[in-house]
Amino acid sequence: MSDLVPRLDNDTSHIDSGDTAWILVSAVLVFIMSPGIGYFYSGMARSKNAVSLVFLCMVAMAVVSVQWMIWGYSLALSDTSNSPFIGNLSYGLLLNVGDKPHANAPTIPGNVYAIFQCMFAALTPALALGGAAERIRIFPAILFCFVWTTIVYDPIAYWSWAPKGWINVMGALDYAGGTPVHIASGFGALAFSLVLGKRQGFGHEKFEPHNYLNIILGTSLL
Repeated sequence: MSDLVPRLDNDTSHIDSGDTAWILVSAVLVFIMSPGIGYFYSGMARSKNAVSLVFLCMVAMAVVSVQWMIWGYSLALSDTSNSPFIGNLSYGLLLNVGDKPHANAPTIPGNVYAIFQCMFAALTPALALGGAAERIRIFPAILFCFVWTTIVYDPIAYWSWAPKGWINVMGALDYAGGTPVHIASGFGALAFSLVLGKRQGFGHEKFEPHNYLNIILGTSLL
C-alpha cells in the first residue's frame, strides 16, 4: 500500500544506507584522482615545475568546490529547471539541498549526491590544466578554474545529466562523464595551449619527463 502513496518532495523514506555509504566511498575515490593527475603531470614535466603542477591540481579542487557551492551544483544539476540548456539557481549556496534526494539519485541524500558530483567538477579543470603545463601562474589558474567551470563544465554537465538536459532527454547514457569531463577538458586543454602558445625555450631546451615514478604513481591513482 505504501507504494500507492504519493511521494512528498521532502520524503527521505527511500534513502538507502548502503547506497549512501557507497557513494561517499566513491566520492573519496574520485577525490584521489586530483592528486593523481597532479603527480602524473608532474612526472611528465621538468623537475622545476613538478611541485607547481601538483599544487595547481589541488587548487582546482579548492576553487571548484567553492564555485560548486555558490552556483555550480544548481546550474549543472538542477532538477527543477525546465530549460534544456542550463539549470536555475534553486540550489544556489546549496540551499534547499539537505537530505531531500535528487531526481537522479532517489536512494541517497541530496547533499551526498552534491558532494559526489563536486569531485567530478573539480577534477575536470585540473585535467584541462595539462594544456597549460609550465606556462601558467597561480592566480590566472584560479580565475580559469572558476570561470571555465561556470561557462563550460556546468552547461555541458546539465545537458548530459540533468533530467531536462537536451542530451539526456535524447536518451544518451553518460555514466562516466565522457562528455562533460573528458571531451570538455580535452578541448579546453587544446584551446588553453593554443592561446598560451609554445613553451619558452621550446626547440632549444630539452623537454623530457623528469620522473617516471611520478607518472606511474599518478596513473595508478587515476
